[in-house]
Amino acid sequence: MSITEVGIYTVEDLHAYREQREDMTVQLIDGELIWSPSPGVAHQVVSGELVFLLSAALPPDLRVLAAPLDLRVGERTVVQPDLMVVPRSLVEGSEVEDPPVLAVEILSPSSRRTDLVRKPEVLGRFGVEHYWVVDPLHPAIRVFTLVGETYQSGQVVGGDDLFETKVPFPVRFRPADLAR
Repeated sequence: MSITEVGIYTVEDLHAYREQREDMTVQLIDGELIWSPSPGVAHQVVSGELVFLLSAALPPDLRVLAAPLDLRVGERTVVQPDLMVVPRSLVEGSEVEDPPVLAVEILSPSSRRTDLVRKPEVLGRFGVEHYWVVDPLHPAIRVFTLVGETYQSGQVVGGDDLFETKVPFPVRFRPADLAR
């Protein structure tokens, strides 16, 4: 699990902590600092493969951005999805301030609770319509779709089975291929 510090923190506190701990990913969720170690090799392999696959499938008005990049959800929440699909017109700034078309998290042992519980709560309230969680160690993808302000778990595809979706854009791949 992630190491957390209790208290109500601000975006300024987040930036100060990041300067002190370059070996950790630090996010701010509802005023709580969430710390986790930098991602490992399996995580980064899957991230790279997904950037390649998603980029090839995107319509021309969208692009994929990879972490570390802040998604500012408010004064007390700044998260870093592993991947975000955003409008191609987004080319300036130090953070994303509007809901991405798609947010993707790649699970790590230290981030499971944050990625499966905390971030979906935050991203749902923020209006991110599509949220995917990918497990690199037991190759699988779980698709979450926004209904109101909460996500409903939908399609789960693992191993060599074919993941195929038409929303938010058509894409298809086998989860096991991401980790090969």
